Amino acid sequence: MRRQRTGVILLYFVLFLGACYPGRASSGSGTSPDLIGNWELQELVDYNALDAIRRLRPAWLRTGSRPAVAVGQGASFPRVHLNGVPLSSLDQLEEIDATDVREMRFLNGPNASTRFGTGYVNGAILITLER
Repeated sequence: MRRQRTGVILLYFVLFLGACYPGRASSGSGTSPDLIGNWELQELVDYNALDAIRRLRPAWLRTGSRPAVAVGQGASFPRVHLNGVPLSSLDQLEEIDATDVREMRFLNGPNASTRFGTGYVNGAILITLER
């Protein structure tokens, strides 16, 4: 009985530590594969927002099992919202300095469709600027 109680206490301790320690994502530089924060972007001084995504979270730009090559309206990429406003194409991110971004968040297709409606099969990238 005492051994069982010790095991239960140990289990609760391990679960408590797991809940308190967020750890790191396997992507290497961020805390989440679906989030790029300004703490990561401040190091990318000469990058625009699209280049930052290509460098930090290239999986956001993959469609299916192959990486996406072309940029533009005809390609099937995630749709982009800048400060809550939908952009017409992904290449508009080239005009935004990475250091001006507060955060970029990726929503997969089902989550983006639930939030915004149809037309988000490849997901959405939500960008919030610092200013």
